Order: sequence, then C-alpha cells, then structure tokens
Amino acid sequence: MAKDTPSIAKNKIKRSLSAILDPHPSTKEVTMLWAYFENSCVYCDLKMERKSRIGHLDHVVAQADGGNNSISNYVLSCAKCNGDEKREMDWLLFLNQKSDNADILATRKLKIENWLKKNTNVNFEATDIEEAEKIIAVALAQFDESVKAMRSLRVKIT
Repeated sequence: MAKDTPSIAKNKIKRSLSAILDPHPSTKEVTMLWAYFENSCVYCDLKMERKSRIGHLDHVVAQADGGNNSISNYVLSCAKCNGDEKREMDWLLFLNQKSDNADILATRKLKIENWLKKNTNVNFEATDIEEAEKIIAVALAQFDESVKAMRSLRVKIT
C-alpha cells in the first residue's frame, strides 16, 4: 500500500482545492457519458463493462491546457488508448492515427464533437484562475511550514 508523503499530500491538497472551483463529474453524469459512448472506447471502439477498470474518462482538453472537469470535456476511452498510446496527444490527432477508415474516422469525430457541444460548464476568467492559484499557493506554503514544524518536533523527540 502506498504511503502518503508530504509531496503526495501537497498534490492532494492542490487537487482538492481545485475541485471546489471545478468539481469532478457526478455519478449520474458519468453514467450519461457511458451511455452516450455506448460503453465503447471512442478511439478504438473496444466494448467495455463499466465495472471493469478498463474504461477511463479522458479529458478532451487537458486541464493544463485550460480544460475543465465538466463531463462534456471527457470522453470514454479504454486503458490502452488513454494510458498507453494517447498520453498527452491532442484527441483529434490521436483519433486520426487510430482510424484507418475515413468513414469510421468521420463518425467517431462527429460523435466527439457533438458531445463537446454539450459543455455548459462555467468558463473561468483569468482573474478567477489567478485568485484560485493564489489561494492554493497560500495553502501549500502553510503546509510546507507545518511539515517543517513536524520535522523539527520529530528531531526533538527522537
């Protein structure tokens, strides 16, 4: 079992605070996604069971590139496509590489584009993002100070 280190905890703090502003999809929304994509990988059409660990929710636009956690910014992908092959690649470029048949490519592309049009999530202003980043930076700095204090206490008692 993995142990939480201060660096893992910092990452969890950052993700947890970010999720307050941009929450992850609800169970109901995830169910809608699975139904829309007919339990199949959008890239290779592999049929998947939801209870298996093969199905992944793949950000279409990565958060690092300004994407959000709206359910319509995710597609259903198999573990191989999302984890092993696509990685950080643009979804359309990857879809083009996966599709040998022009008709299949067009059908899959249209399905993704229609899903993306459903995006009703709030678009954050640059100032909102800056303010959130400042709040997170303060929390992480306070955490770093707490880690230092705990390490000093440990040295004192050992």
